[in-house]
Amino acid sequence: KPKLFEWQQKNGEAFIFGRSDWQYVFNTFCFGYNIGYKFIKTSAGVCNGNFLGIGADDCFTALVVEESAKMGLLISNGEFVSFHGPDPTMVEIKASNSGSVRFVNCAFWGPCNQIAKISGKGTAGFSDCTFCEWDHKNEGRHALQVTSGSVLVRGCEFQRNKPQIELGENVRRAIVSDNLITGELRITNRGKGQVKISNNTGE
Repeated sequence: KPKLFEWQQKNGEAFIFGRSDWQYVFNTFCFGYNIGYKFIKTSAGVCNGNFLGIGADDCFTALVVEESAKMGLLISNGEFVSFHGPDPTMVEIKASNSGSVRFVNCAFWGPCNQIAKISGKGTAGFSDCTFCEWDHKNEGRHALQVTSGSVLVRGCEFQRNKPQIELGENVRRAIVSDNLITGELRITNRGKGQVKISNNTGE
């Protein structure tokens, strides 16, 4: 049903989480949505919890965080793929977010524009993750684009010989360490806060 699928891609949101205390989500999957996983703030509050083995394929944006709890969204063994839509992106953390979002042992692939766009006052962490593709149109986009808040990127693999991380001037804290880099290390750092970049290995 091509018209239905077209509508789903432009408008559909597969999983939406509002207030939920220590939510457990195991091995869920969606295909062909505008947003795969969305975390929002309702009148009752926000979500925190354990998200294991979640997947979103062929979504315009695989995962969106409008707000999360300070205890965190703990996302492990996730698989996120974006390659259609006006600005294909795997992860978008909005300016409204003040909580913690952590990705551990997750894989991100598909000919997207960027892996993640991160803003807000919270903390985003990527540990032992695999970043396969980004900057599909060769526009010089970084895989991880951080405009504000705090970020941890440790022990990850960047598989494309393209810019890896962009830190904006409103980034408060950042640690980028012990990552495997394809080609030269290309981190744009305009952060005025505390930024530590060390032990990243190129080829």
